[in-house]
Amino acid sequence: MGPEDGRVIIVSNRLPVSTSVLGDGWIVLQRSSGGLVNGLEEVHQSGRSLWMGCLAGQTGSSKLKVADSDLADLKEQGLRIVDVPPDLYESYYEGFSNGAIWPLFHYMPDRCHFSPSEWEAYEQVNQLFADAIISEVQDNDIVWVQDYQLMLLPNMLRRMKRDLSIGFFLHIPFPSADMFRVLPWRNEILSGVLGSDLVGFHTLEYMRHFSNSTARVLGLEPHMDSLNYGERLVRMGAFPLGIDVKAMHSEARLPETEEQIEALDANYKGKKVILGVDRLDYTKGIPPRLEAFSALLEKHPDLVGKVSFIQVSVPSRVKVDEYRDLKAEVDGLVGMINGRFGAPGYVPIHYLFQTLTRDHLLALYRRADVAVVTPIRDGLNLVCKEYVASKGEDPGALVLSEFAGSAAEMGEAILVNPWSPDSMAAGMHKALSMSDEKKSQMMSDLWDRLALHDNRAWSTGFLDTLAETRRRNTLSVDVQTLDPDPGELVDRLSNARHAHFFIDYDGTLVAVAEKPELATPTPEVIELLKDMAGIQNFRISVVSGRDRRFLEEFLPHDVTLIAEHGACIRRAGDQECEHMVDDSHFKDLWDNVLRVMTDFEKRIPGSRIERKEFGVVWHYRMAEPIFAQEQARELADALGGLLQRTPLGVTTAKKAVEVRHIGINKGEAVRFILQEDGFDPKADMLITMGDDRTDEDMFKVYTKDNVSIAVSDTPMSSAAYMIDQPHVLPLLEALTRSAKGWQYKLWDLQAS
Repeated sequence: MGPEDGRVIIVSNRLPVSTSVLGDGWIVLQRSSGGLVNGLEEVHQSGRSLWMGCLAGQTGSSKLKVADSDLADLKEQGLRIVDVPPDLYESYYEGFSNGAIWPLFHYMPDRCHFSPSEWEAYEQVNQLFADAIISEVQDNDIVWVQDYQLMLLPNMLRRMKRDLSIGFFLHIPFPSADMFRVLPWRNEILSGVLGSDLVGFHTLEYMRHFSNSTARVLGLEPHMDSLNYGERLVRMGAFPLGIDVKAMHSEARLPETEEQIEALDANYKGKKVILGVDRLDYTKGIPPRLEAFSALLEKHPDLVGKVSFIQVSVPSRVKVDEYRDLKAEVDGLVGMINGRFGAPGYVPIHYLFQTLTRDHLLALYRRADVAVVTPIRDGLNLVCKEYVASKGEDPGALVLSEFAGSAAEMGEAILVNPWSPDSMAAGMHKALSMSDEKKSQMMSDLWDRLALHDNRAWSTGFLDTLAETRRRNTLSVDVQTLDPDPGELVDRLSNARHAHFFIDYDGTLVAVAEKPELATPTPEVIELLKDMAGIQNFRISVVSGRDRRFLEEFLPHDVTLIAEHGACIRRAGDQECEHMVDDSHFKDLWDNVLRVMTDFEKRIPGSRIERKEFGVVWHYRMAEPIFAQEQARELADALGGLLQRTPLGVTTAKKAVEVRHIGINKGEAVRFILQEDGFDPKADMLITMGDDRTDEDMFKVYTKDNVSIAVSDTPMSSAAYMIDQPHVLPLLEALTRSAKGWQYKLWDLQAS
């Protein structure tokens, strides 16, 4: 970050502060630690950051109180509380975040609970965060949103402040597209995240899953590590979180840690120690791991009495039933295994259900001969990294789940399948059988890599990539795009001699449909167009890539129709259509285009060809999206070569490849009509509305005087305003009602 940059506003569900409640209702605050806190430590301590989040839901409308001195201390530390009522926080956090997103993203849909009321709470809390951030943000600030509890936040911020630089990082896995599509609110979640300039993940696998989901759910076309969302580039990247390896290595050799190691040596004298350290959560795979240890002792009875397993389970969500059930299951397994293999002076499993002191944990890392980190699914997992950092070059062996995100960067470890007790038992046996020389080599190789990719490299790499993406988007997008103000438009309309409306059809007047033939106008759309056409100083044109026959069949006769992007124009009230091109000399060329498209239609199930009067389109909205996108690029390339030095050209739109005449576009059609109507920018008003790149040509007509409105949730480069498709009709209805009001005499005469 250079001197011209603003602050980094870090946003997380909770502030890096732990809370405890005194008997009189006062909250005691204490700075907490953890992987995220350590990862962001250098950024936050730079003096150019602000950290915003909740106090674990213990503020807001509750009776719990925070002392003024503590609040002042938080402010001094650059921490700001986002106030969320406790009941709302409960529904948002325990309800939707941990009851729907957490299990689904960890591939456990059977544990998901999809509640509309909890989804509403999730939306509300994300909006509370957005409001709090906007009240704090300054020019050139960067907002870095953390994790799955705040996946709607980036787009909320984008809509409130278009030029804001926003990064989002997901600290849990992103599931495969097929798994993600189970989520009822999948579109909203993806759109929320895509408000970011940069979306970060721990692994390339998660990035690929996210990219595939945007293709399958939203119909986007990702390219390697980026995708175009509207006219804005969204970058994606893998940034595995690291730890401060050297600091932990030194801390593990402090006197208080050495004292703990001496006590452990006395307790486990002559025994090999296997260590597991986890938060008590169903994703961590603790029961299968204990079963694997039991299988190890059964298959290798010579290890009985010589190997002890220490399992540390940090209490988590102890009030939730399924977590209480998990604790009961673990307690039962520990008792059963100890009863089966235990003997006087030998307890196979030492189970610690508690939060350990730092020196005790580091001592366990150093004393353990083998660390077993076998989550069923994990975003990253820092325990394996902490074990390596504590060991250094000392002998140690790491048994690691292949479904932990950290497995992607720790290939020297013994990788096992956490769903298979036999695989884990074999991994433990291999680790116990390794020579000290091989163990030292494993730790040394892993230590060197972790030291290179530490917590500082994580935050620096992400912020540098965000800054690069920010510069690109600043150059390519008009960041002043705003929501249209109906009041301002009404004032301008009332003073205009004529108001020329050019309104796109698909994606603007009607929502985009999977099958184009199903996107017929609703009665409300037809009635609105009739009302608008009946206002004396309104000139209404519907501009579409559709052919004339479709538009004439479904739209009112007193509206001007611009079909096939301007190849055909039928003025309001006329019977005949004016053709803007003559393709009578190019029959053989069209036959060749159809022949190429037909070949692709045959090989891509779900694709179809639409033949128009003056063009032909290959649609693939119903086809398998990822493969079809690749084929669409091949088709466009093939047609581009075929049509060189001809009057025909190839364009790509939403899930379609179209061939039409060069020089025919919506912008030229708008210019043609305005010229015929004697448009005067000083006396008349021009309003254009559209949702995709073919509408950009309309937005560029009389740019300074054009009220151009992108019907999109992301800015389009040439549009002055932006609106969501569901808000198009209400806006046009408001303008029409106002026009009726200021022309009431004329309107009454027409009605009579």
